[in-house]
Amino acid sequence: MELGIVEDFTSNVQLDSELTLKSKTGIILNSGVHPSITLDNLLQFLPVPDLEFEDYNSEVTYQSYSKTRFRKNIVSFQGKLYQCLSDISINVDPSNSATWMETNKESLILKSFIDRVKDKVISDLKLSRRLINSQYLYEFGKHEIMLPHDYSAWVFEAKGSDYVQITLNEISLQALTNDPVNLYVINEKELVDTLVIHPKNGNLSFEKLNYTFSGPGRWIFAINSQKVLTNSGWLDEMKYDGFVCYTASGVGLTPQSSNWNYFNNSGNGLGFNVSVTLESDSYLEYNLINLTSFIKASFELMAFQMFLNNSNNRSNRNIQLDKENLMFETKDLQHNTIAKRYYSELKEARKTIQKTFDTQLGSDDGYEVETSSI
Repeated sequence: MELGIVEDFTSNVQLDSELTLKSKTGIILNSGVHPSITLDNLLQFLPVPDLEFEDYNSEVTYQSYSKTRFRKNIVSFQGKLYQCLSDISINVDPSNSATWMETNKESLILKSFIDRVKDKVISDLKLSRRLINSQYLYEFGKHEIMLPHDYSAWVFEAKGSDYVQITLNEISLQALTNDPVNLYVINEKELVDTLVIHPKNGNLSFEKLNYTFSGPGRWIFAINSQKVLTNSGWLDEMKYDGFVCYTASGVGLTPQSSNWNYFNNSGNGLGFNVSVTLESDSYLEYNLINLTSFIKASFELMAFQMFLNNSNNRSNRNIQLDKENLMFETKDLQHNTIAKRYYSELKEARKTIQKTFDTQLGSDDGYEVETSSI
């Protein structure tokens, strides 16, 4: 979803094609807002320093500026500025319009301001790394068993919404060995990663893992079957907010090609410290259009705050409103002010988000930390 500006003929500056919306699916920020928010007024208050950019270098690997926000992904080439569009680009000069887009300093400064608006939207909607759940999942094993079949695993799936990230903060393996053990990460029959666990001869000892994953389907964390300590406790896979987890066993030459039995709910020596958070970037990417009014209200409020504070020391103009009126618009919540509209739209946006998630991802600001025994 694109955020951009429609031509209002208040300035001779030509914005680049990324800012100039031509699609009806984009959000036009300067349409349907206070008439003082014009392109000329914005550019009068936003900073336009004497920016310098590096010349294009064919030996440098460039990335998408929109995703990275790194200045190094903007280059000077034949007297013009170009912004990299590709995730990875090397030895493709800015004459290639599929990889590069011509831009200018004014467009870049305006994009930076719009990015700050998006950051405020994420923060105010409490979508930025919002914790849903945090759990210790383990059992204190006392009985020695040989795990069946070729592989044994825990399986994690998102519950309530696919717009979540699951992080395995720590891991424990009560295997009867001191040798390192491979932990295979599999998603939809693809081997995603091979990690290493360091068991301590059957002791319940957690080590840091800090492995984050997200996306549809089963995420399998598998080990080669071996002797472990377990109590064969029963695991209630539906107990936890934000995710489902259960154990499994596999038969095959490799973990990713194995046939998996997903109906095993007893312990296998593995234990985890799990956290689940909202995945804000993915949610906003696909749902910005449903938050149009709130995004425009945020843009409007931030623009007027900039007019009021003139934090960049750029302009002496009063944009048809004196300081008293600017303060009234940005602070008064009793009348139909910009501030009042912003908070009204914030309330509606939060209602919209609640409709996305089921009760497992509710709006309660509290969170639960449990120590569970399977």
